[in-house]
Amino acid sequence: MGHLIPEVILIGLGAAVSPVAIMILLSIMVKKNARRNSLLFLAGFTVVLVAIGIVGLLVFGAGDAGRHPASFDGWIDIALGLICVALIPYAWKKKPRQQKPEDEGMKPWRAFTLGSIAMFINTSTFVLYVSGTHAIAQAKGITGLDEGVAFVVLTLATLISLLVPIAIYQIFPGRSEKLMDALGAWLARHSKIITVVILLIFAVFLLWKGISQVA
Repeated sequence: MGHLIPEVILIGLGAAVSPVAIMILLSIMVKKNARRNSLLFLAGFTVVLVAIGIVGLLVFGAGDAGRHPASFDGWIDIALGLICVALIPYAWKKKPRQQKPEDEGMKPWRAFTLGSIAMFINTSTFVLYVSGTHAIAQAKGITGLDEGVAFVVLTLATLISLLVPIAIYQIFPGRSEKLMDALGAWLARHSKIITVVILLIFAVFLLWKGISQVA
C-alpha cells in the first residue's frame, strides 16, 4: 500500500492535465449561474470518470492480484503505453475549441451533460485514469479497503484541475474573474504541447513498467 498511493497520485495528476475540460469549465464560469453550473459540470465529469474507473477495476480483476503472472499485467501496461504514443499525433493535430461566453447563461442539464461529454471524449485523461485503475488492480498484498482508498485518491487527484478553479471561484467569485480569463487564454495557447508532453511522459513510464515486468 505504501508504494501504491504515491503511484496513483502521480498517475492521477497526469490524468488531471486536461486543457480542454478546464477551458470549457472556465467558459461556464463567465456565464450566468456560474456557481451552480460549474458544480453541475464537475458532477457530470465525475460520474463518467467514476464509472470508467469501476469498469476498469472490474476488467483488470481488482482483488485478484497474484492469480495471473506478472507478465500479463506487463503486457497491459505496454498496451496502455502504446495507446499513449498513438494519441500524441492526434493531440498535436487537434484544434482546441474556443468557448465563447453567452449572456443568457446555461441550463443545468446542459452543464451536467457538458461535463459528462468532456470526460468521455477526453482521451488523455481516459487512458491515464484507466492505467491508474490497473495499478490498483495489480497491487499485491492489499485489502479491499486499501483498493477503495487508492481508488478515491486516484479520482480526487484526477479531478484536482477542476476542483481548484471551482473552489477559488466559489470563495472569491469577483476577484477570480481576471485569473480565470488569464488561465483560459494561456491554456488556449499551450494546450497542445501540454497534452503531448504528458502523454509522452506516461508513455515512457508505462512502457518501462510493462517491459520490466515482461522481461
